[in-house]
Amino acid sequence: MISEPQLRTVIYYEWRQSNNASRATANINNAFGEGTVSRWTVNRWFGRFAAGDTSLQENQRSGRPSSIENDELESAIKANPEATTRELETILRCSNVTIATHLHDLGYRKFQSRWIPHRLTDAHKQVRVNICESLLFQPHRKEFLEDLVTGDESWILYDNDARHAVWLPRDAEPPTQPKPNPHQRKHLLSVWWDAKGPIYYELLPAGKTITATVYVDQLQKLADAIREKRPRHSIVHLLHDNARPHVASDTRKKIAELGWYPVAHPPYSPDLAPSDYHLFRPLKLHLRGKKFDKYDDLKTAVDDFFASQSPEFWTKGISDLPNRWARASIMYLIVIFGIRYIMRNREPFSLFIPLNIWNFLMAGFSIIVALNILPEIFFKIINHGFVSE
Repeated sequence: MISEPQLRTVIYYEWRQSNNASRATANINNAFGEGTVSRWTVNRWFGRFAAGDTSLQENQRSGRPSSIENDELESAIKANPEATTRELETILRCSNVTIATHLHDLGYRKFQSRWIPHRLTDAHKQVRVNICESLLFQPHRKEFLEDLVTGDESWILYDNDARHAVWLPRDAEPPTQPKPNPHQRKHLLSVWWDAKGPIYYELLPAGKTITATVYVDQLQKLADAIREKRPRHSIVHLLHDNARPHVASDTRKKIAELGWYPVAHPPYSPDLAPSDYHLFRPLKLHLRGKKFDKYDDLKTAVDDFFASQSPEFWTKGISDLPNRWARASIMYLIVIFGIRYIMRNREPFSLFIPLNIWNFLMAGFSIIVALNILPEIFFKIINHGFVSE
C-alpha cells in the first residue's frame, strides 16, 4: 500500500500535469487500487498547491493529534458500528474533524437501519417452507390455479403527488415540495381477482377499515359476483393473507358456509401474495401524480386501471405463484445448508478459492434453471400419469 508521503508526491505530480481533481483521483485509484484516495483529499491538496504551498507536509496544529492510523479507526468502528464521531474522538483522543476526514477518505458513510415489515423467526421460516412445498407439489395444480381467487386491501389516496428527481447545476438549489399530509383523505380498496381478471372490488367509505363483520359482508358480495361472472366456477380456492379479519372465527364460518377452500398463506409473506407482488404496484403507478377532489373521480381512476389491464396481466399474476413457491422453499434450504457446509469446511474453501468460485457460479446457474423448469416437470409428472395418484 502506498504511504502518505508517497501519495502526496503523486498528487503533486497530477497537479503539475494540470489534471483536475476528478481526473487525478481516477488516475491514482487506477494505479494503486480502488479507494487509495478520495476526491475530497485530492481537492484539498490541489487547493494548497494552487495557493503556492507546495510542501508535502501536513500543517501542524496545536491541541490533540491531527492524524490517526486508519487501522485503529476501523477497529474502533467494527467494535461499535453505532459510535458517533464524538465518541470516536474520546476513544482515539483525536479531533472530531480529523476523524470525520479519515472516515470520508476510507469511504465510510453512516446509514440508518432499513425498516422491514417484520422479522421472521425460525418457526415462521419453517412454516413458510412447509406451506410452499405443499402448494408446489399438490396434484392437479393447473386446475387449482384456475380455481384460485385471491384478495387483499390497499389504501387509495386523493393526493398522489410524488417527489421527482431533476437535473440541476452543481450549485443550484433543489425545488421545494410540500410534504404530504399523513392524515389526508383516502379510501381502503378491497379487491378479489383470479387468472381471468377482477371479480369484485369496492372502495370503503372514507376512514373505514376492515373488520370481521365488514369482511364477511364482502365475501357474500364476492360470492354473488363469482356466480355472475364465473358461472362455471364451481370450486373456489380462496387465497388471502393472515390479517385478523381474514382469519376471524366469523370469517372462517362464512368461508365454510360458501363451500370454499381456504389456501394456506405463510405469515408475513407479501412476496407470496399476488395482489402485493403483482397488482398494487402498477395501480399506484397509474395513480402517481394525480390529485382528486371528488370521490367519483377517484373511483373512475381505479375503474380505468382495472379496465385497461390485458388478460395476460391477470394470468401472469397467478401463474407466477409456483415459481415463487419453489424459490421460497428451495432457496431457504440451499442457504442454510450452504452456510453450514462453508463453516464446516473453511480451510479447504480458502485453499481452492478459484475452483470454488467457479463451482458456485455453476451451481447458481443450475439453481436458476431448476427453479424455472422444476414446477412444470412436477406438474406434468403428477397430472399426466407418470406418478399414480
